[in-house]
Amino acid sequence: MADVVRRTAGLQGQSWRGLAYAVRARSTATTWADVSHAQEIDRSVFRGWFMRGTLQLVATEDAGWLLGLLGPKFIKDTTRRYGELGLSEDLRAQATVVIENHLLEHGPTSRATIGAVLVQEGLLPEPKGQAVYALIRHAGLLGRICYGPGHDADETWVAVTDWLGQALRFTAEGAADELARRYLTAYGPATEKDFATWAGLPVPVARTALKAVAKTTFVVDGVSLAAMDELPGRTDLRLLGEFDPYVLGYQDRRYALAEEHRKHIHPGGGMLRPAVVEAGRVIGSWKHEKSQVELFEPGPDPAGLAEEVADLARFRG
Repeated sequence: MADVVRRTAGLQGQSWRGLAYAVRARSTATTWADVSHAQEIDRSVFRGWFMRGTLQLVATEDAGWLLGLLGPKFIKDTTRRYGELGLSEDLRAQATVVIENHLLEHGPTSRATIGAVLVQEGLLPEPKGQAVYALIRHAGLLGRICYGPGHDADETWVAVTDWLGQALRFTAEGAADELARRYLTAYGPATEKDFATWAGLPVPVARTALKAVAKTTFVVDGVSLAAMDELPGRTDLRLLGEFDPYVLGYQDRRYALAEEHRKHIHPGGGMLRPAVVEAGRVIGSWKHEKSQVELFEPGPDPAGLAEEVADLARFRG
């Protein structure tokens, strides 16, 4: 299971359900229980804040170098928001220590309890609101805490040193090149702006890293696309979960998702619906309730759709 995550560098993790289905779409025999086991029991995968400063599931051995590369940038990028929430640098440092110490003493802890602890220590005026999550995320970007047991509404956080038995080893040396290599392997061909958008890196850094690792290039509509290999196109059909990185991994997705259908997948409010993809093109969406599929164009069901719907049931167990 961890190898699926490792090959993609990371899978989008706003919702546990979405990242679990992202694993299913990129493997053949994994189950929901396998994903939970990998994150909660053998801890070979690690859920925290990585590419774009958003929640991702990454291979545990990759967490240190990814945060070494990305963490300081995303903390800097959040400075203005910290100010709006009244979270000074000193307060954030104190809160990180308070949160980590509480987790070390009490183990997996919910957001509500962390908020109450921060209020008790005089760091916040109330236990709810965006400031609580901002402080949790800040501690995560520092590599001090990560997600523990529980899914979505029942999620908890844990101290990294307790959860993994050791602190993360941070390094940024060679990290941009390695991230570019993983990105092109999973998402190429792609442009430097695609990589910069997906990773959250400055374009000059992304450009240099892509040039260092790309083995070939393609030109499509006058745009140069970097790639690792000249891979054949895929023709099969897959059902992707919400927030799937296939529709988030590029600056421009018009080749995969036609503009006239964009609202079906991106309805607004930061949501990204589950998608039906055939031969690399998004041809519809689906709902978790009874695995209902809604194709953009009327007509007979495409080949492979019935098998994919059946595989959803196998995956869920």
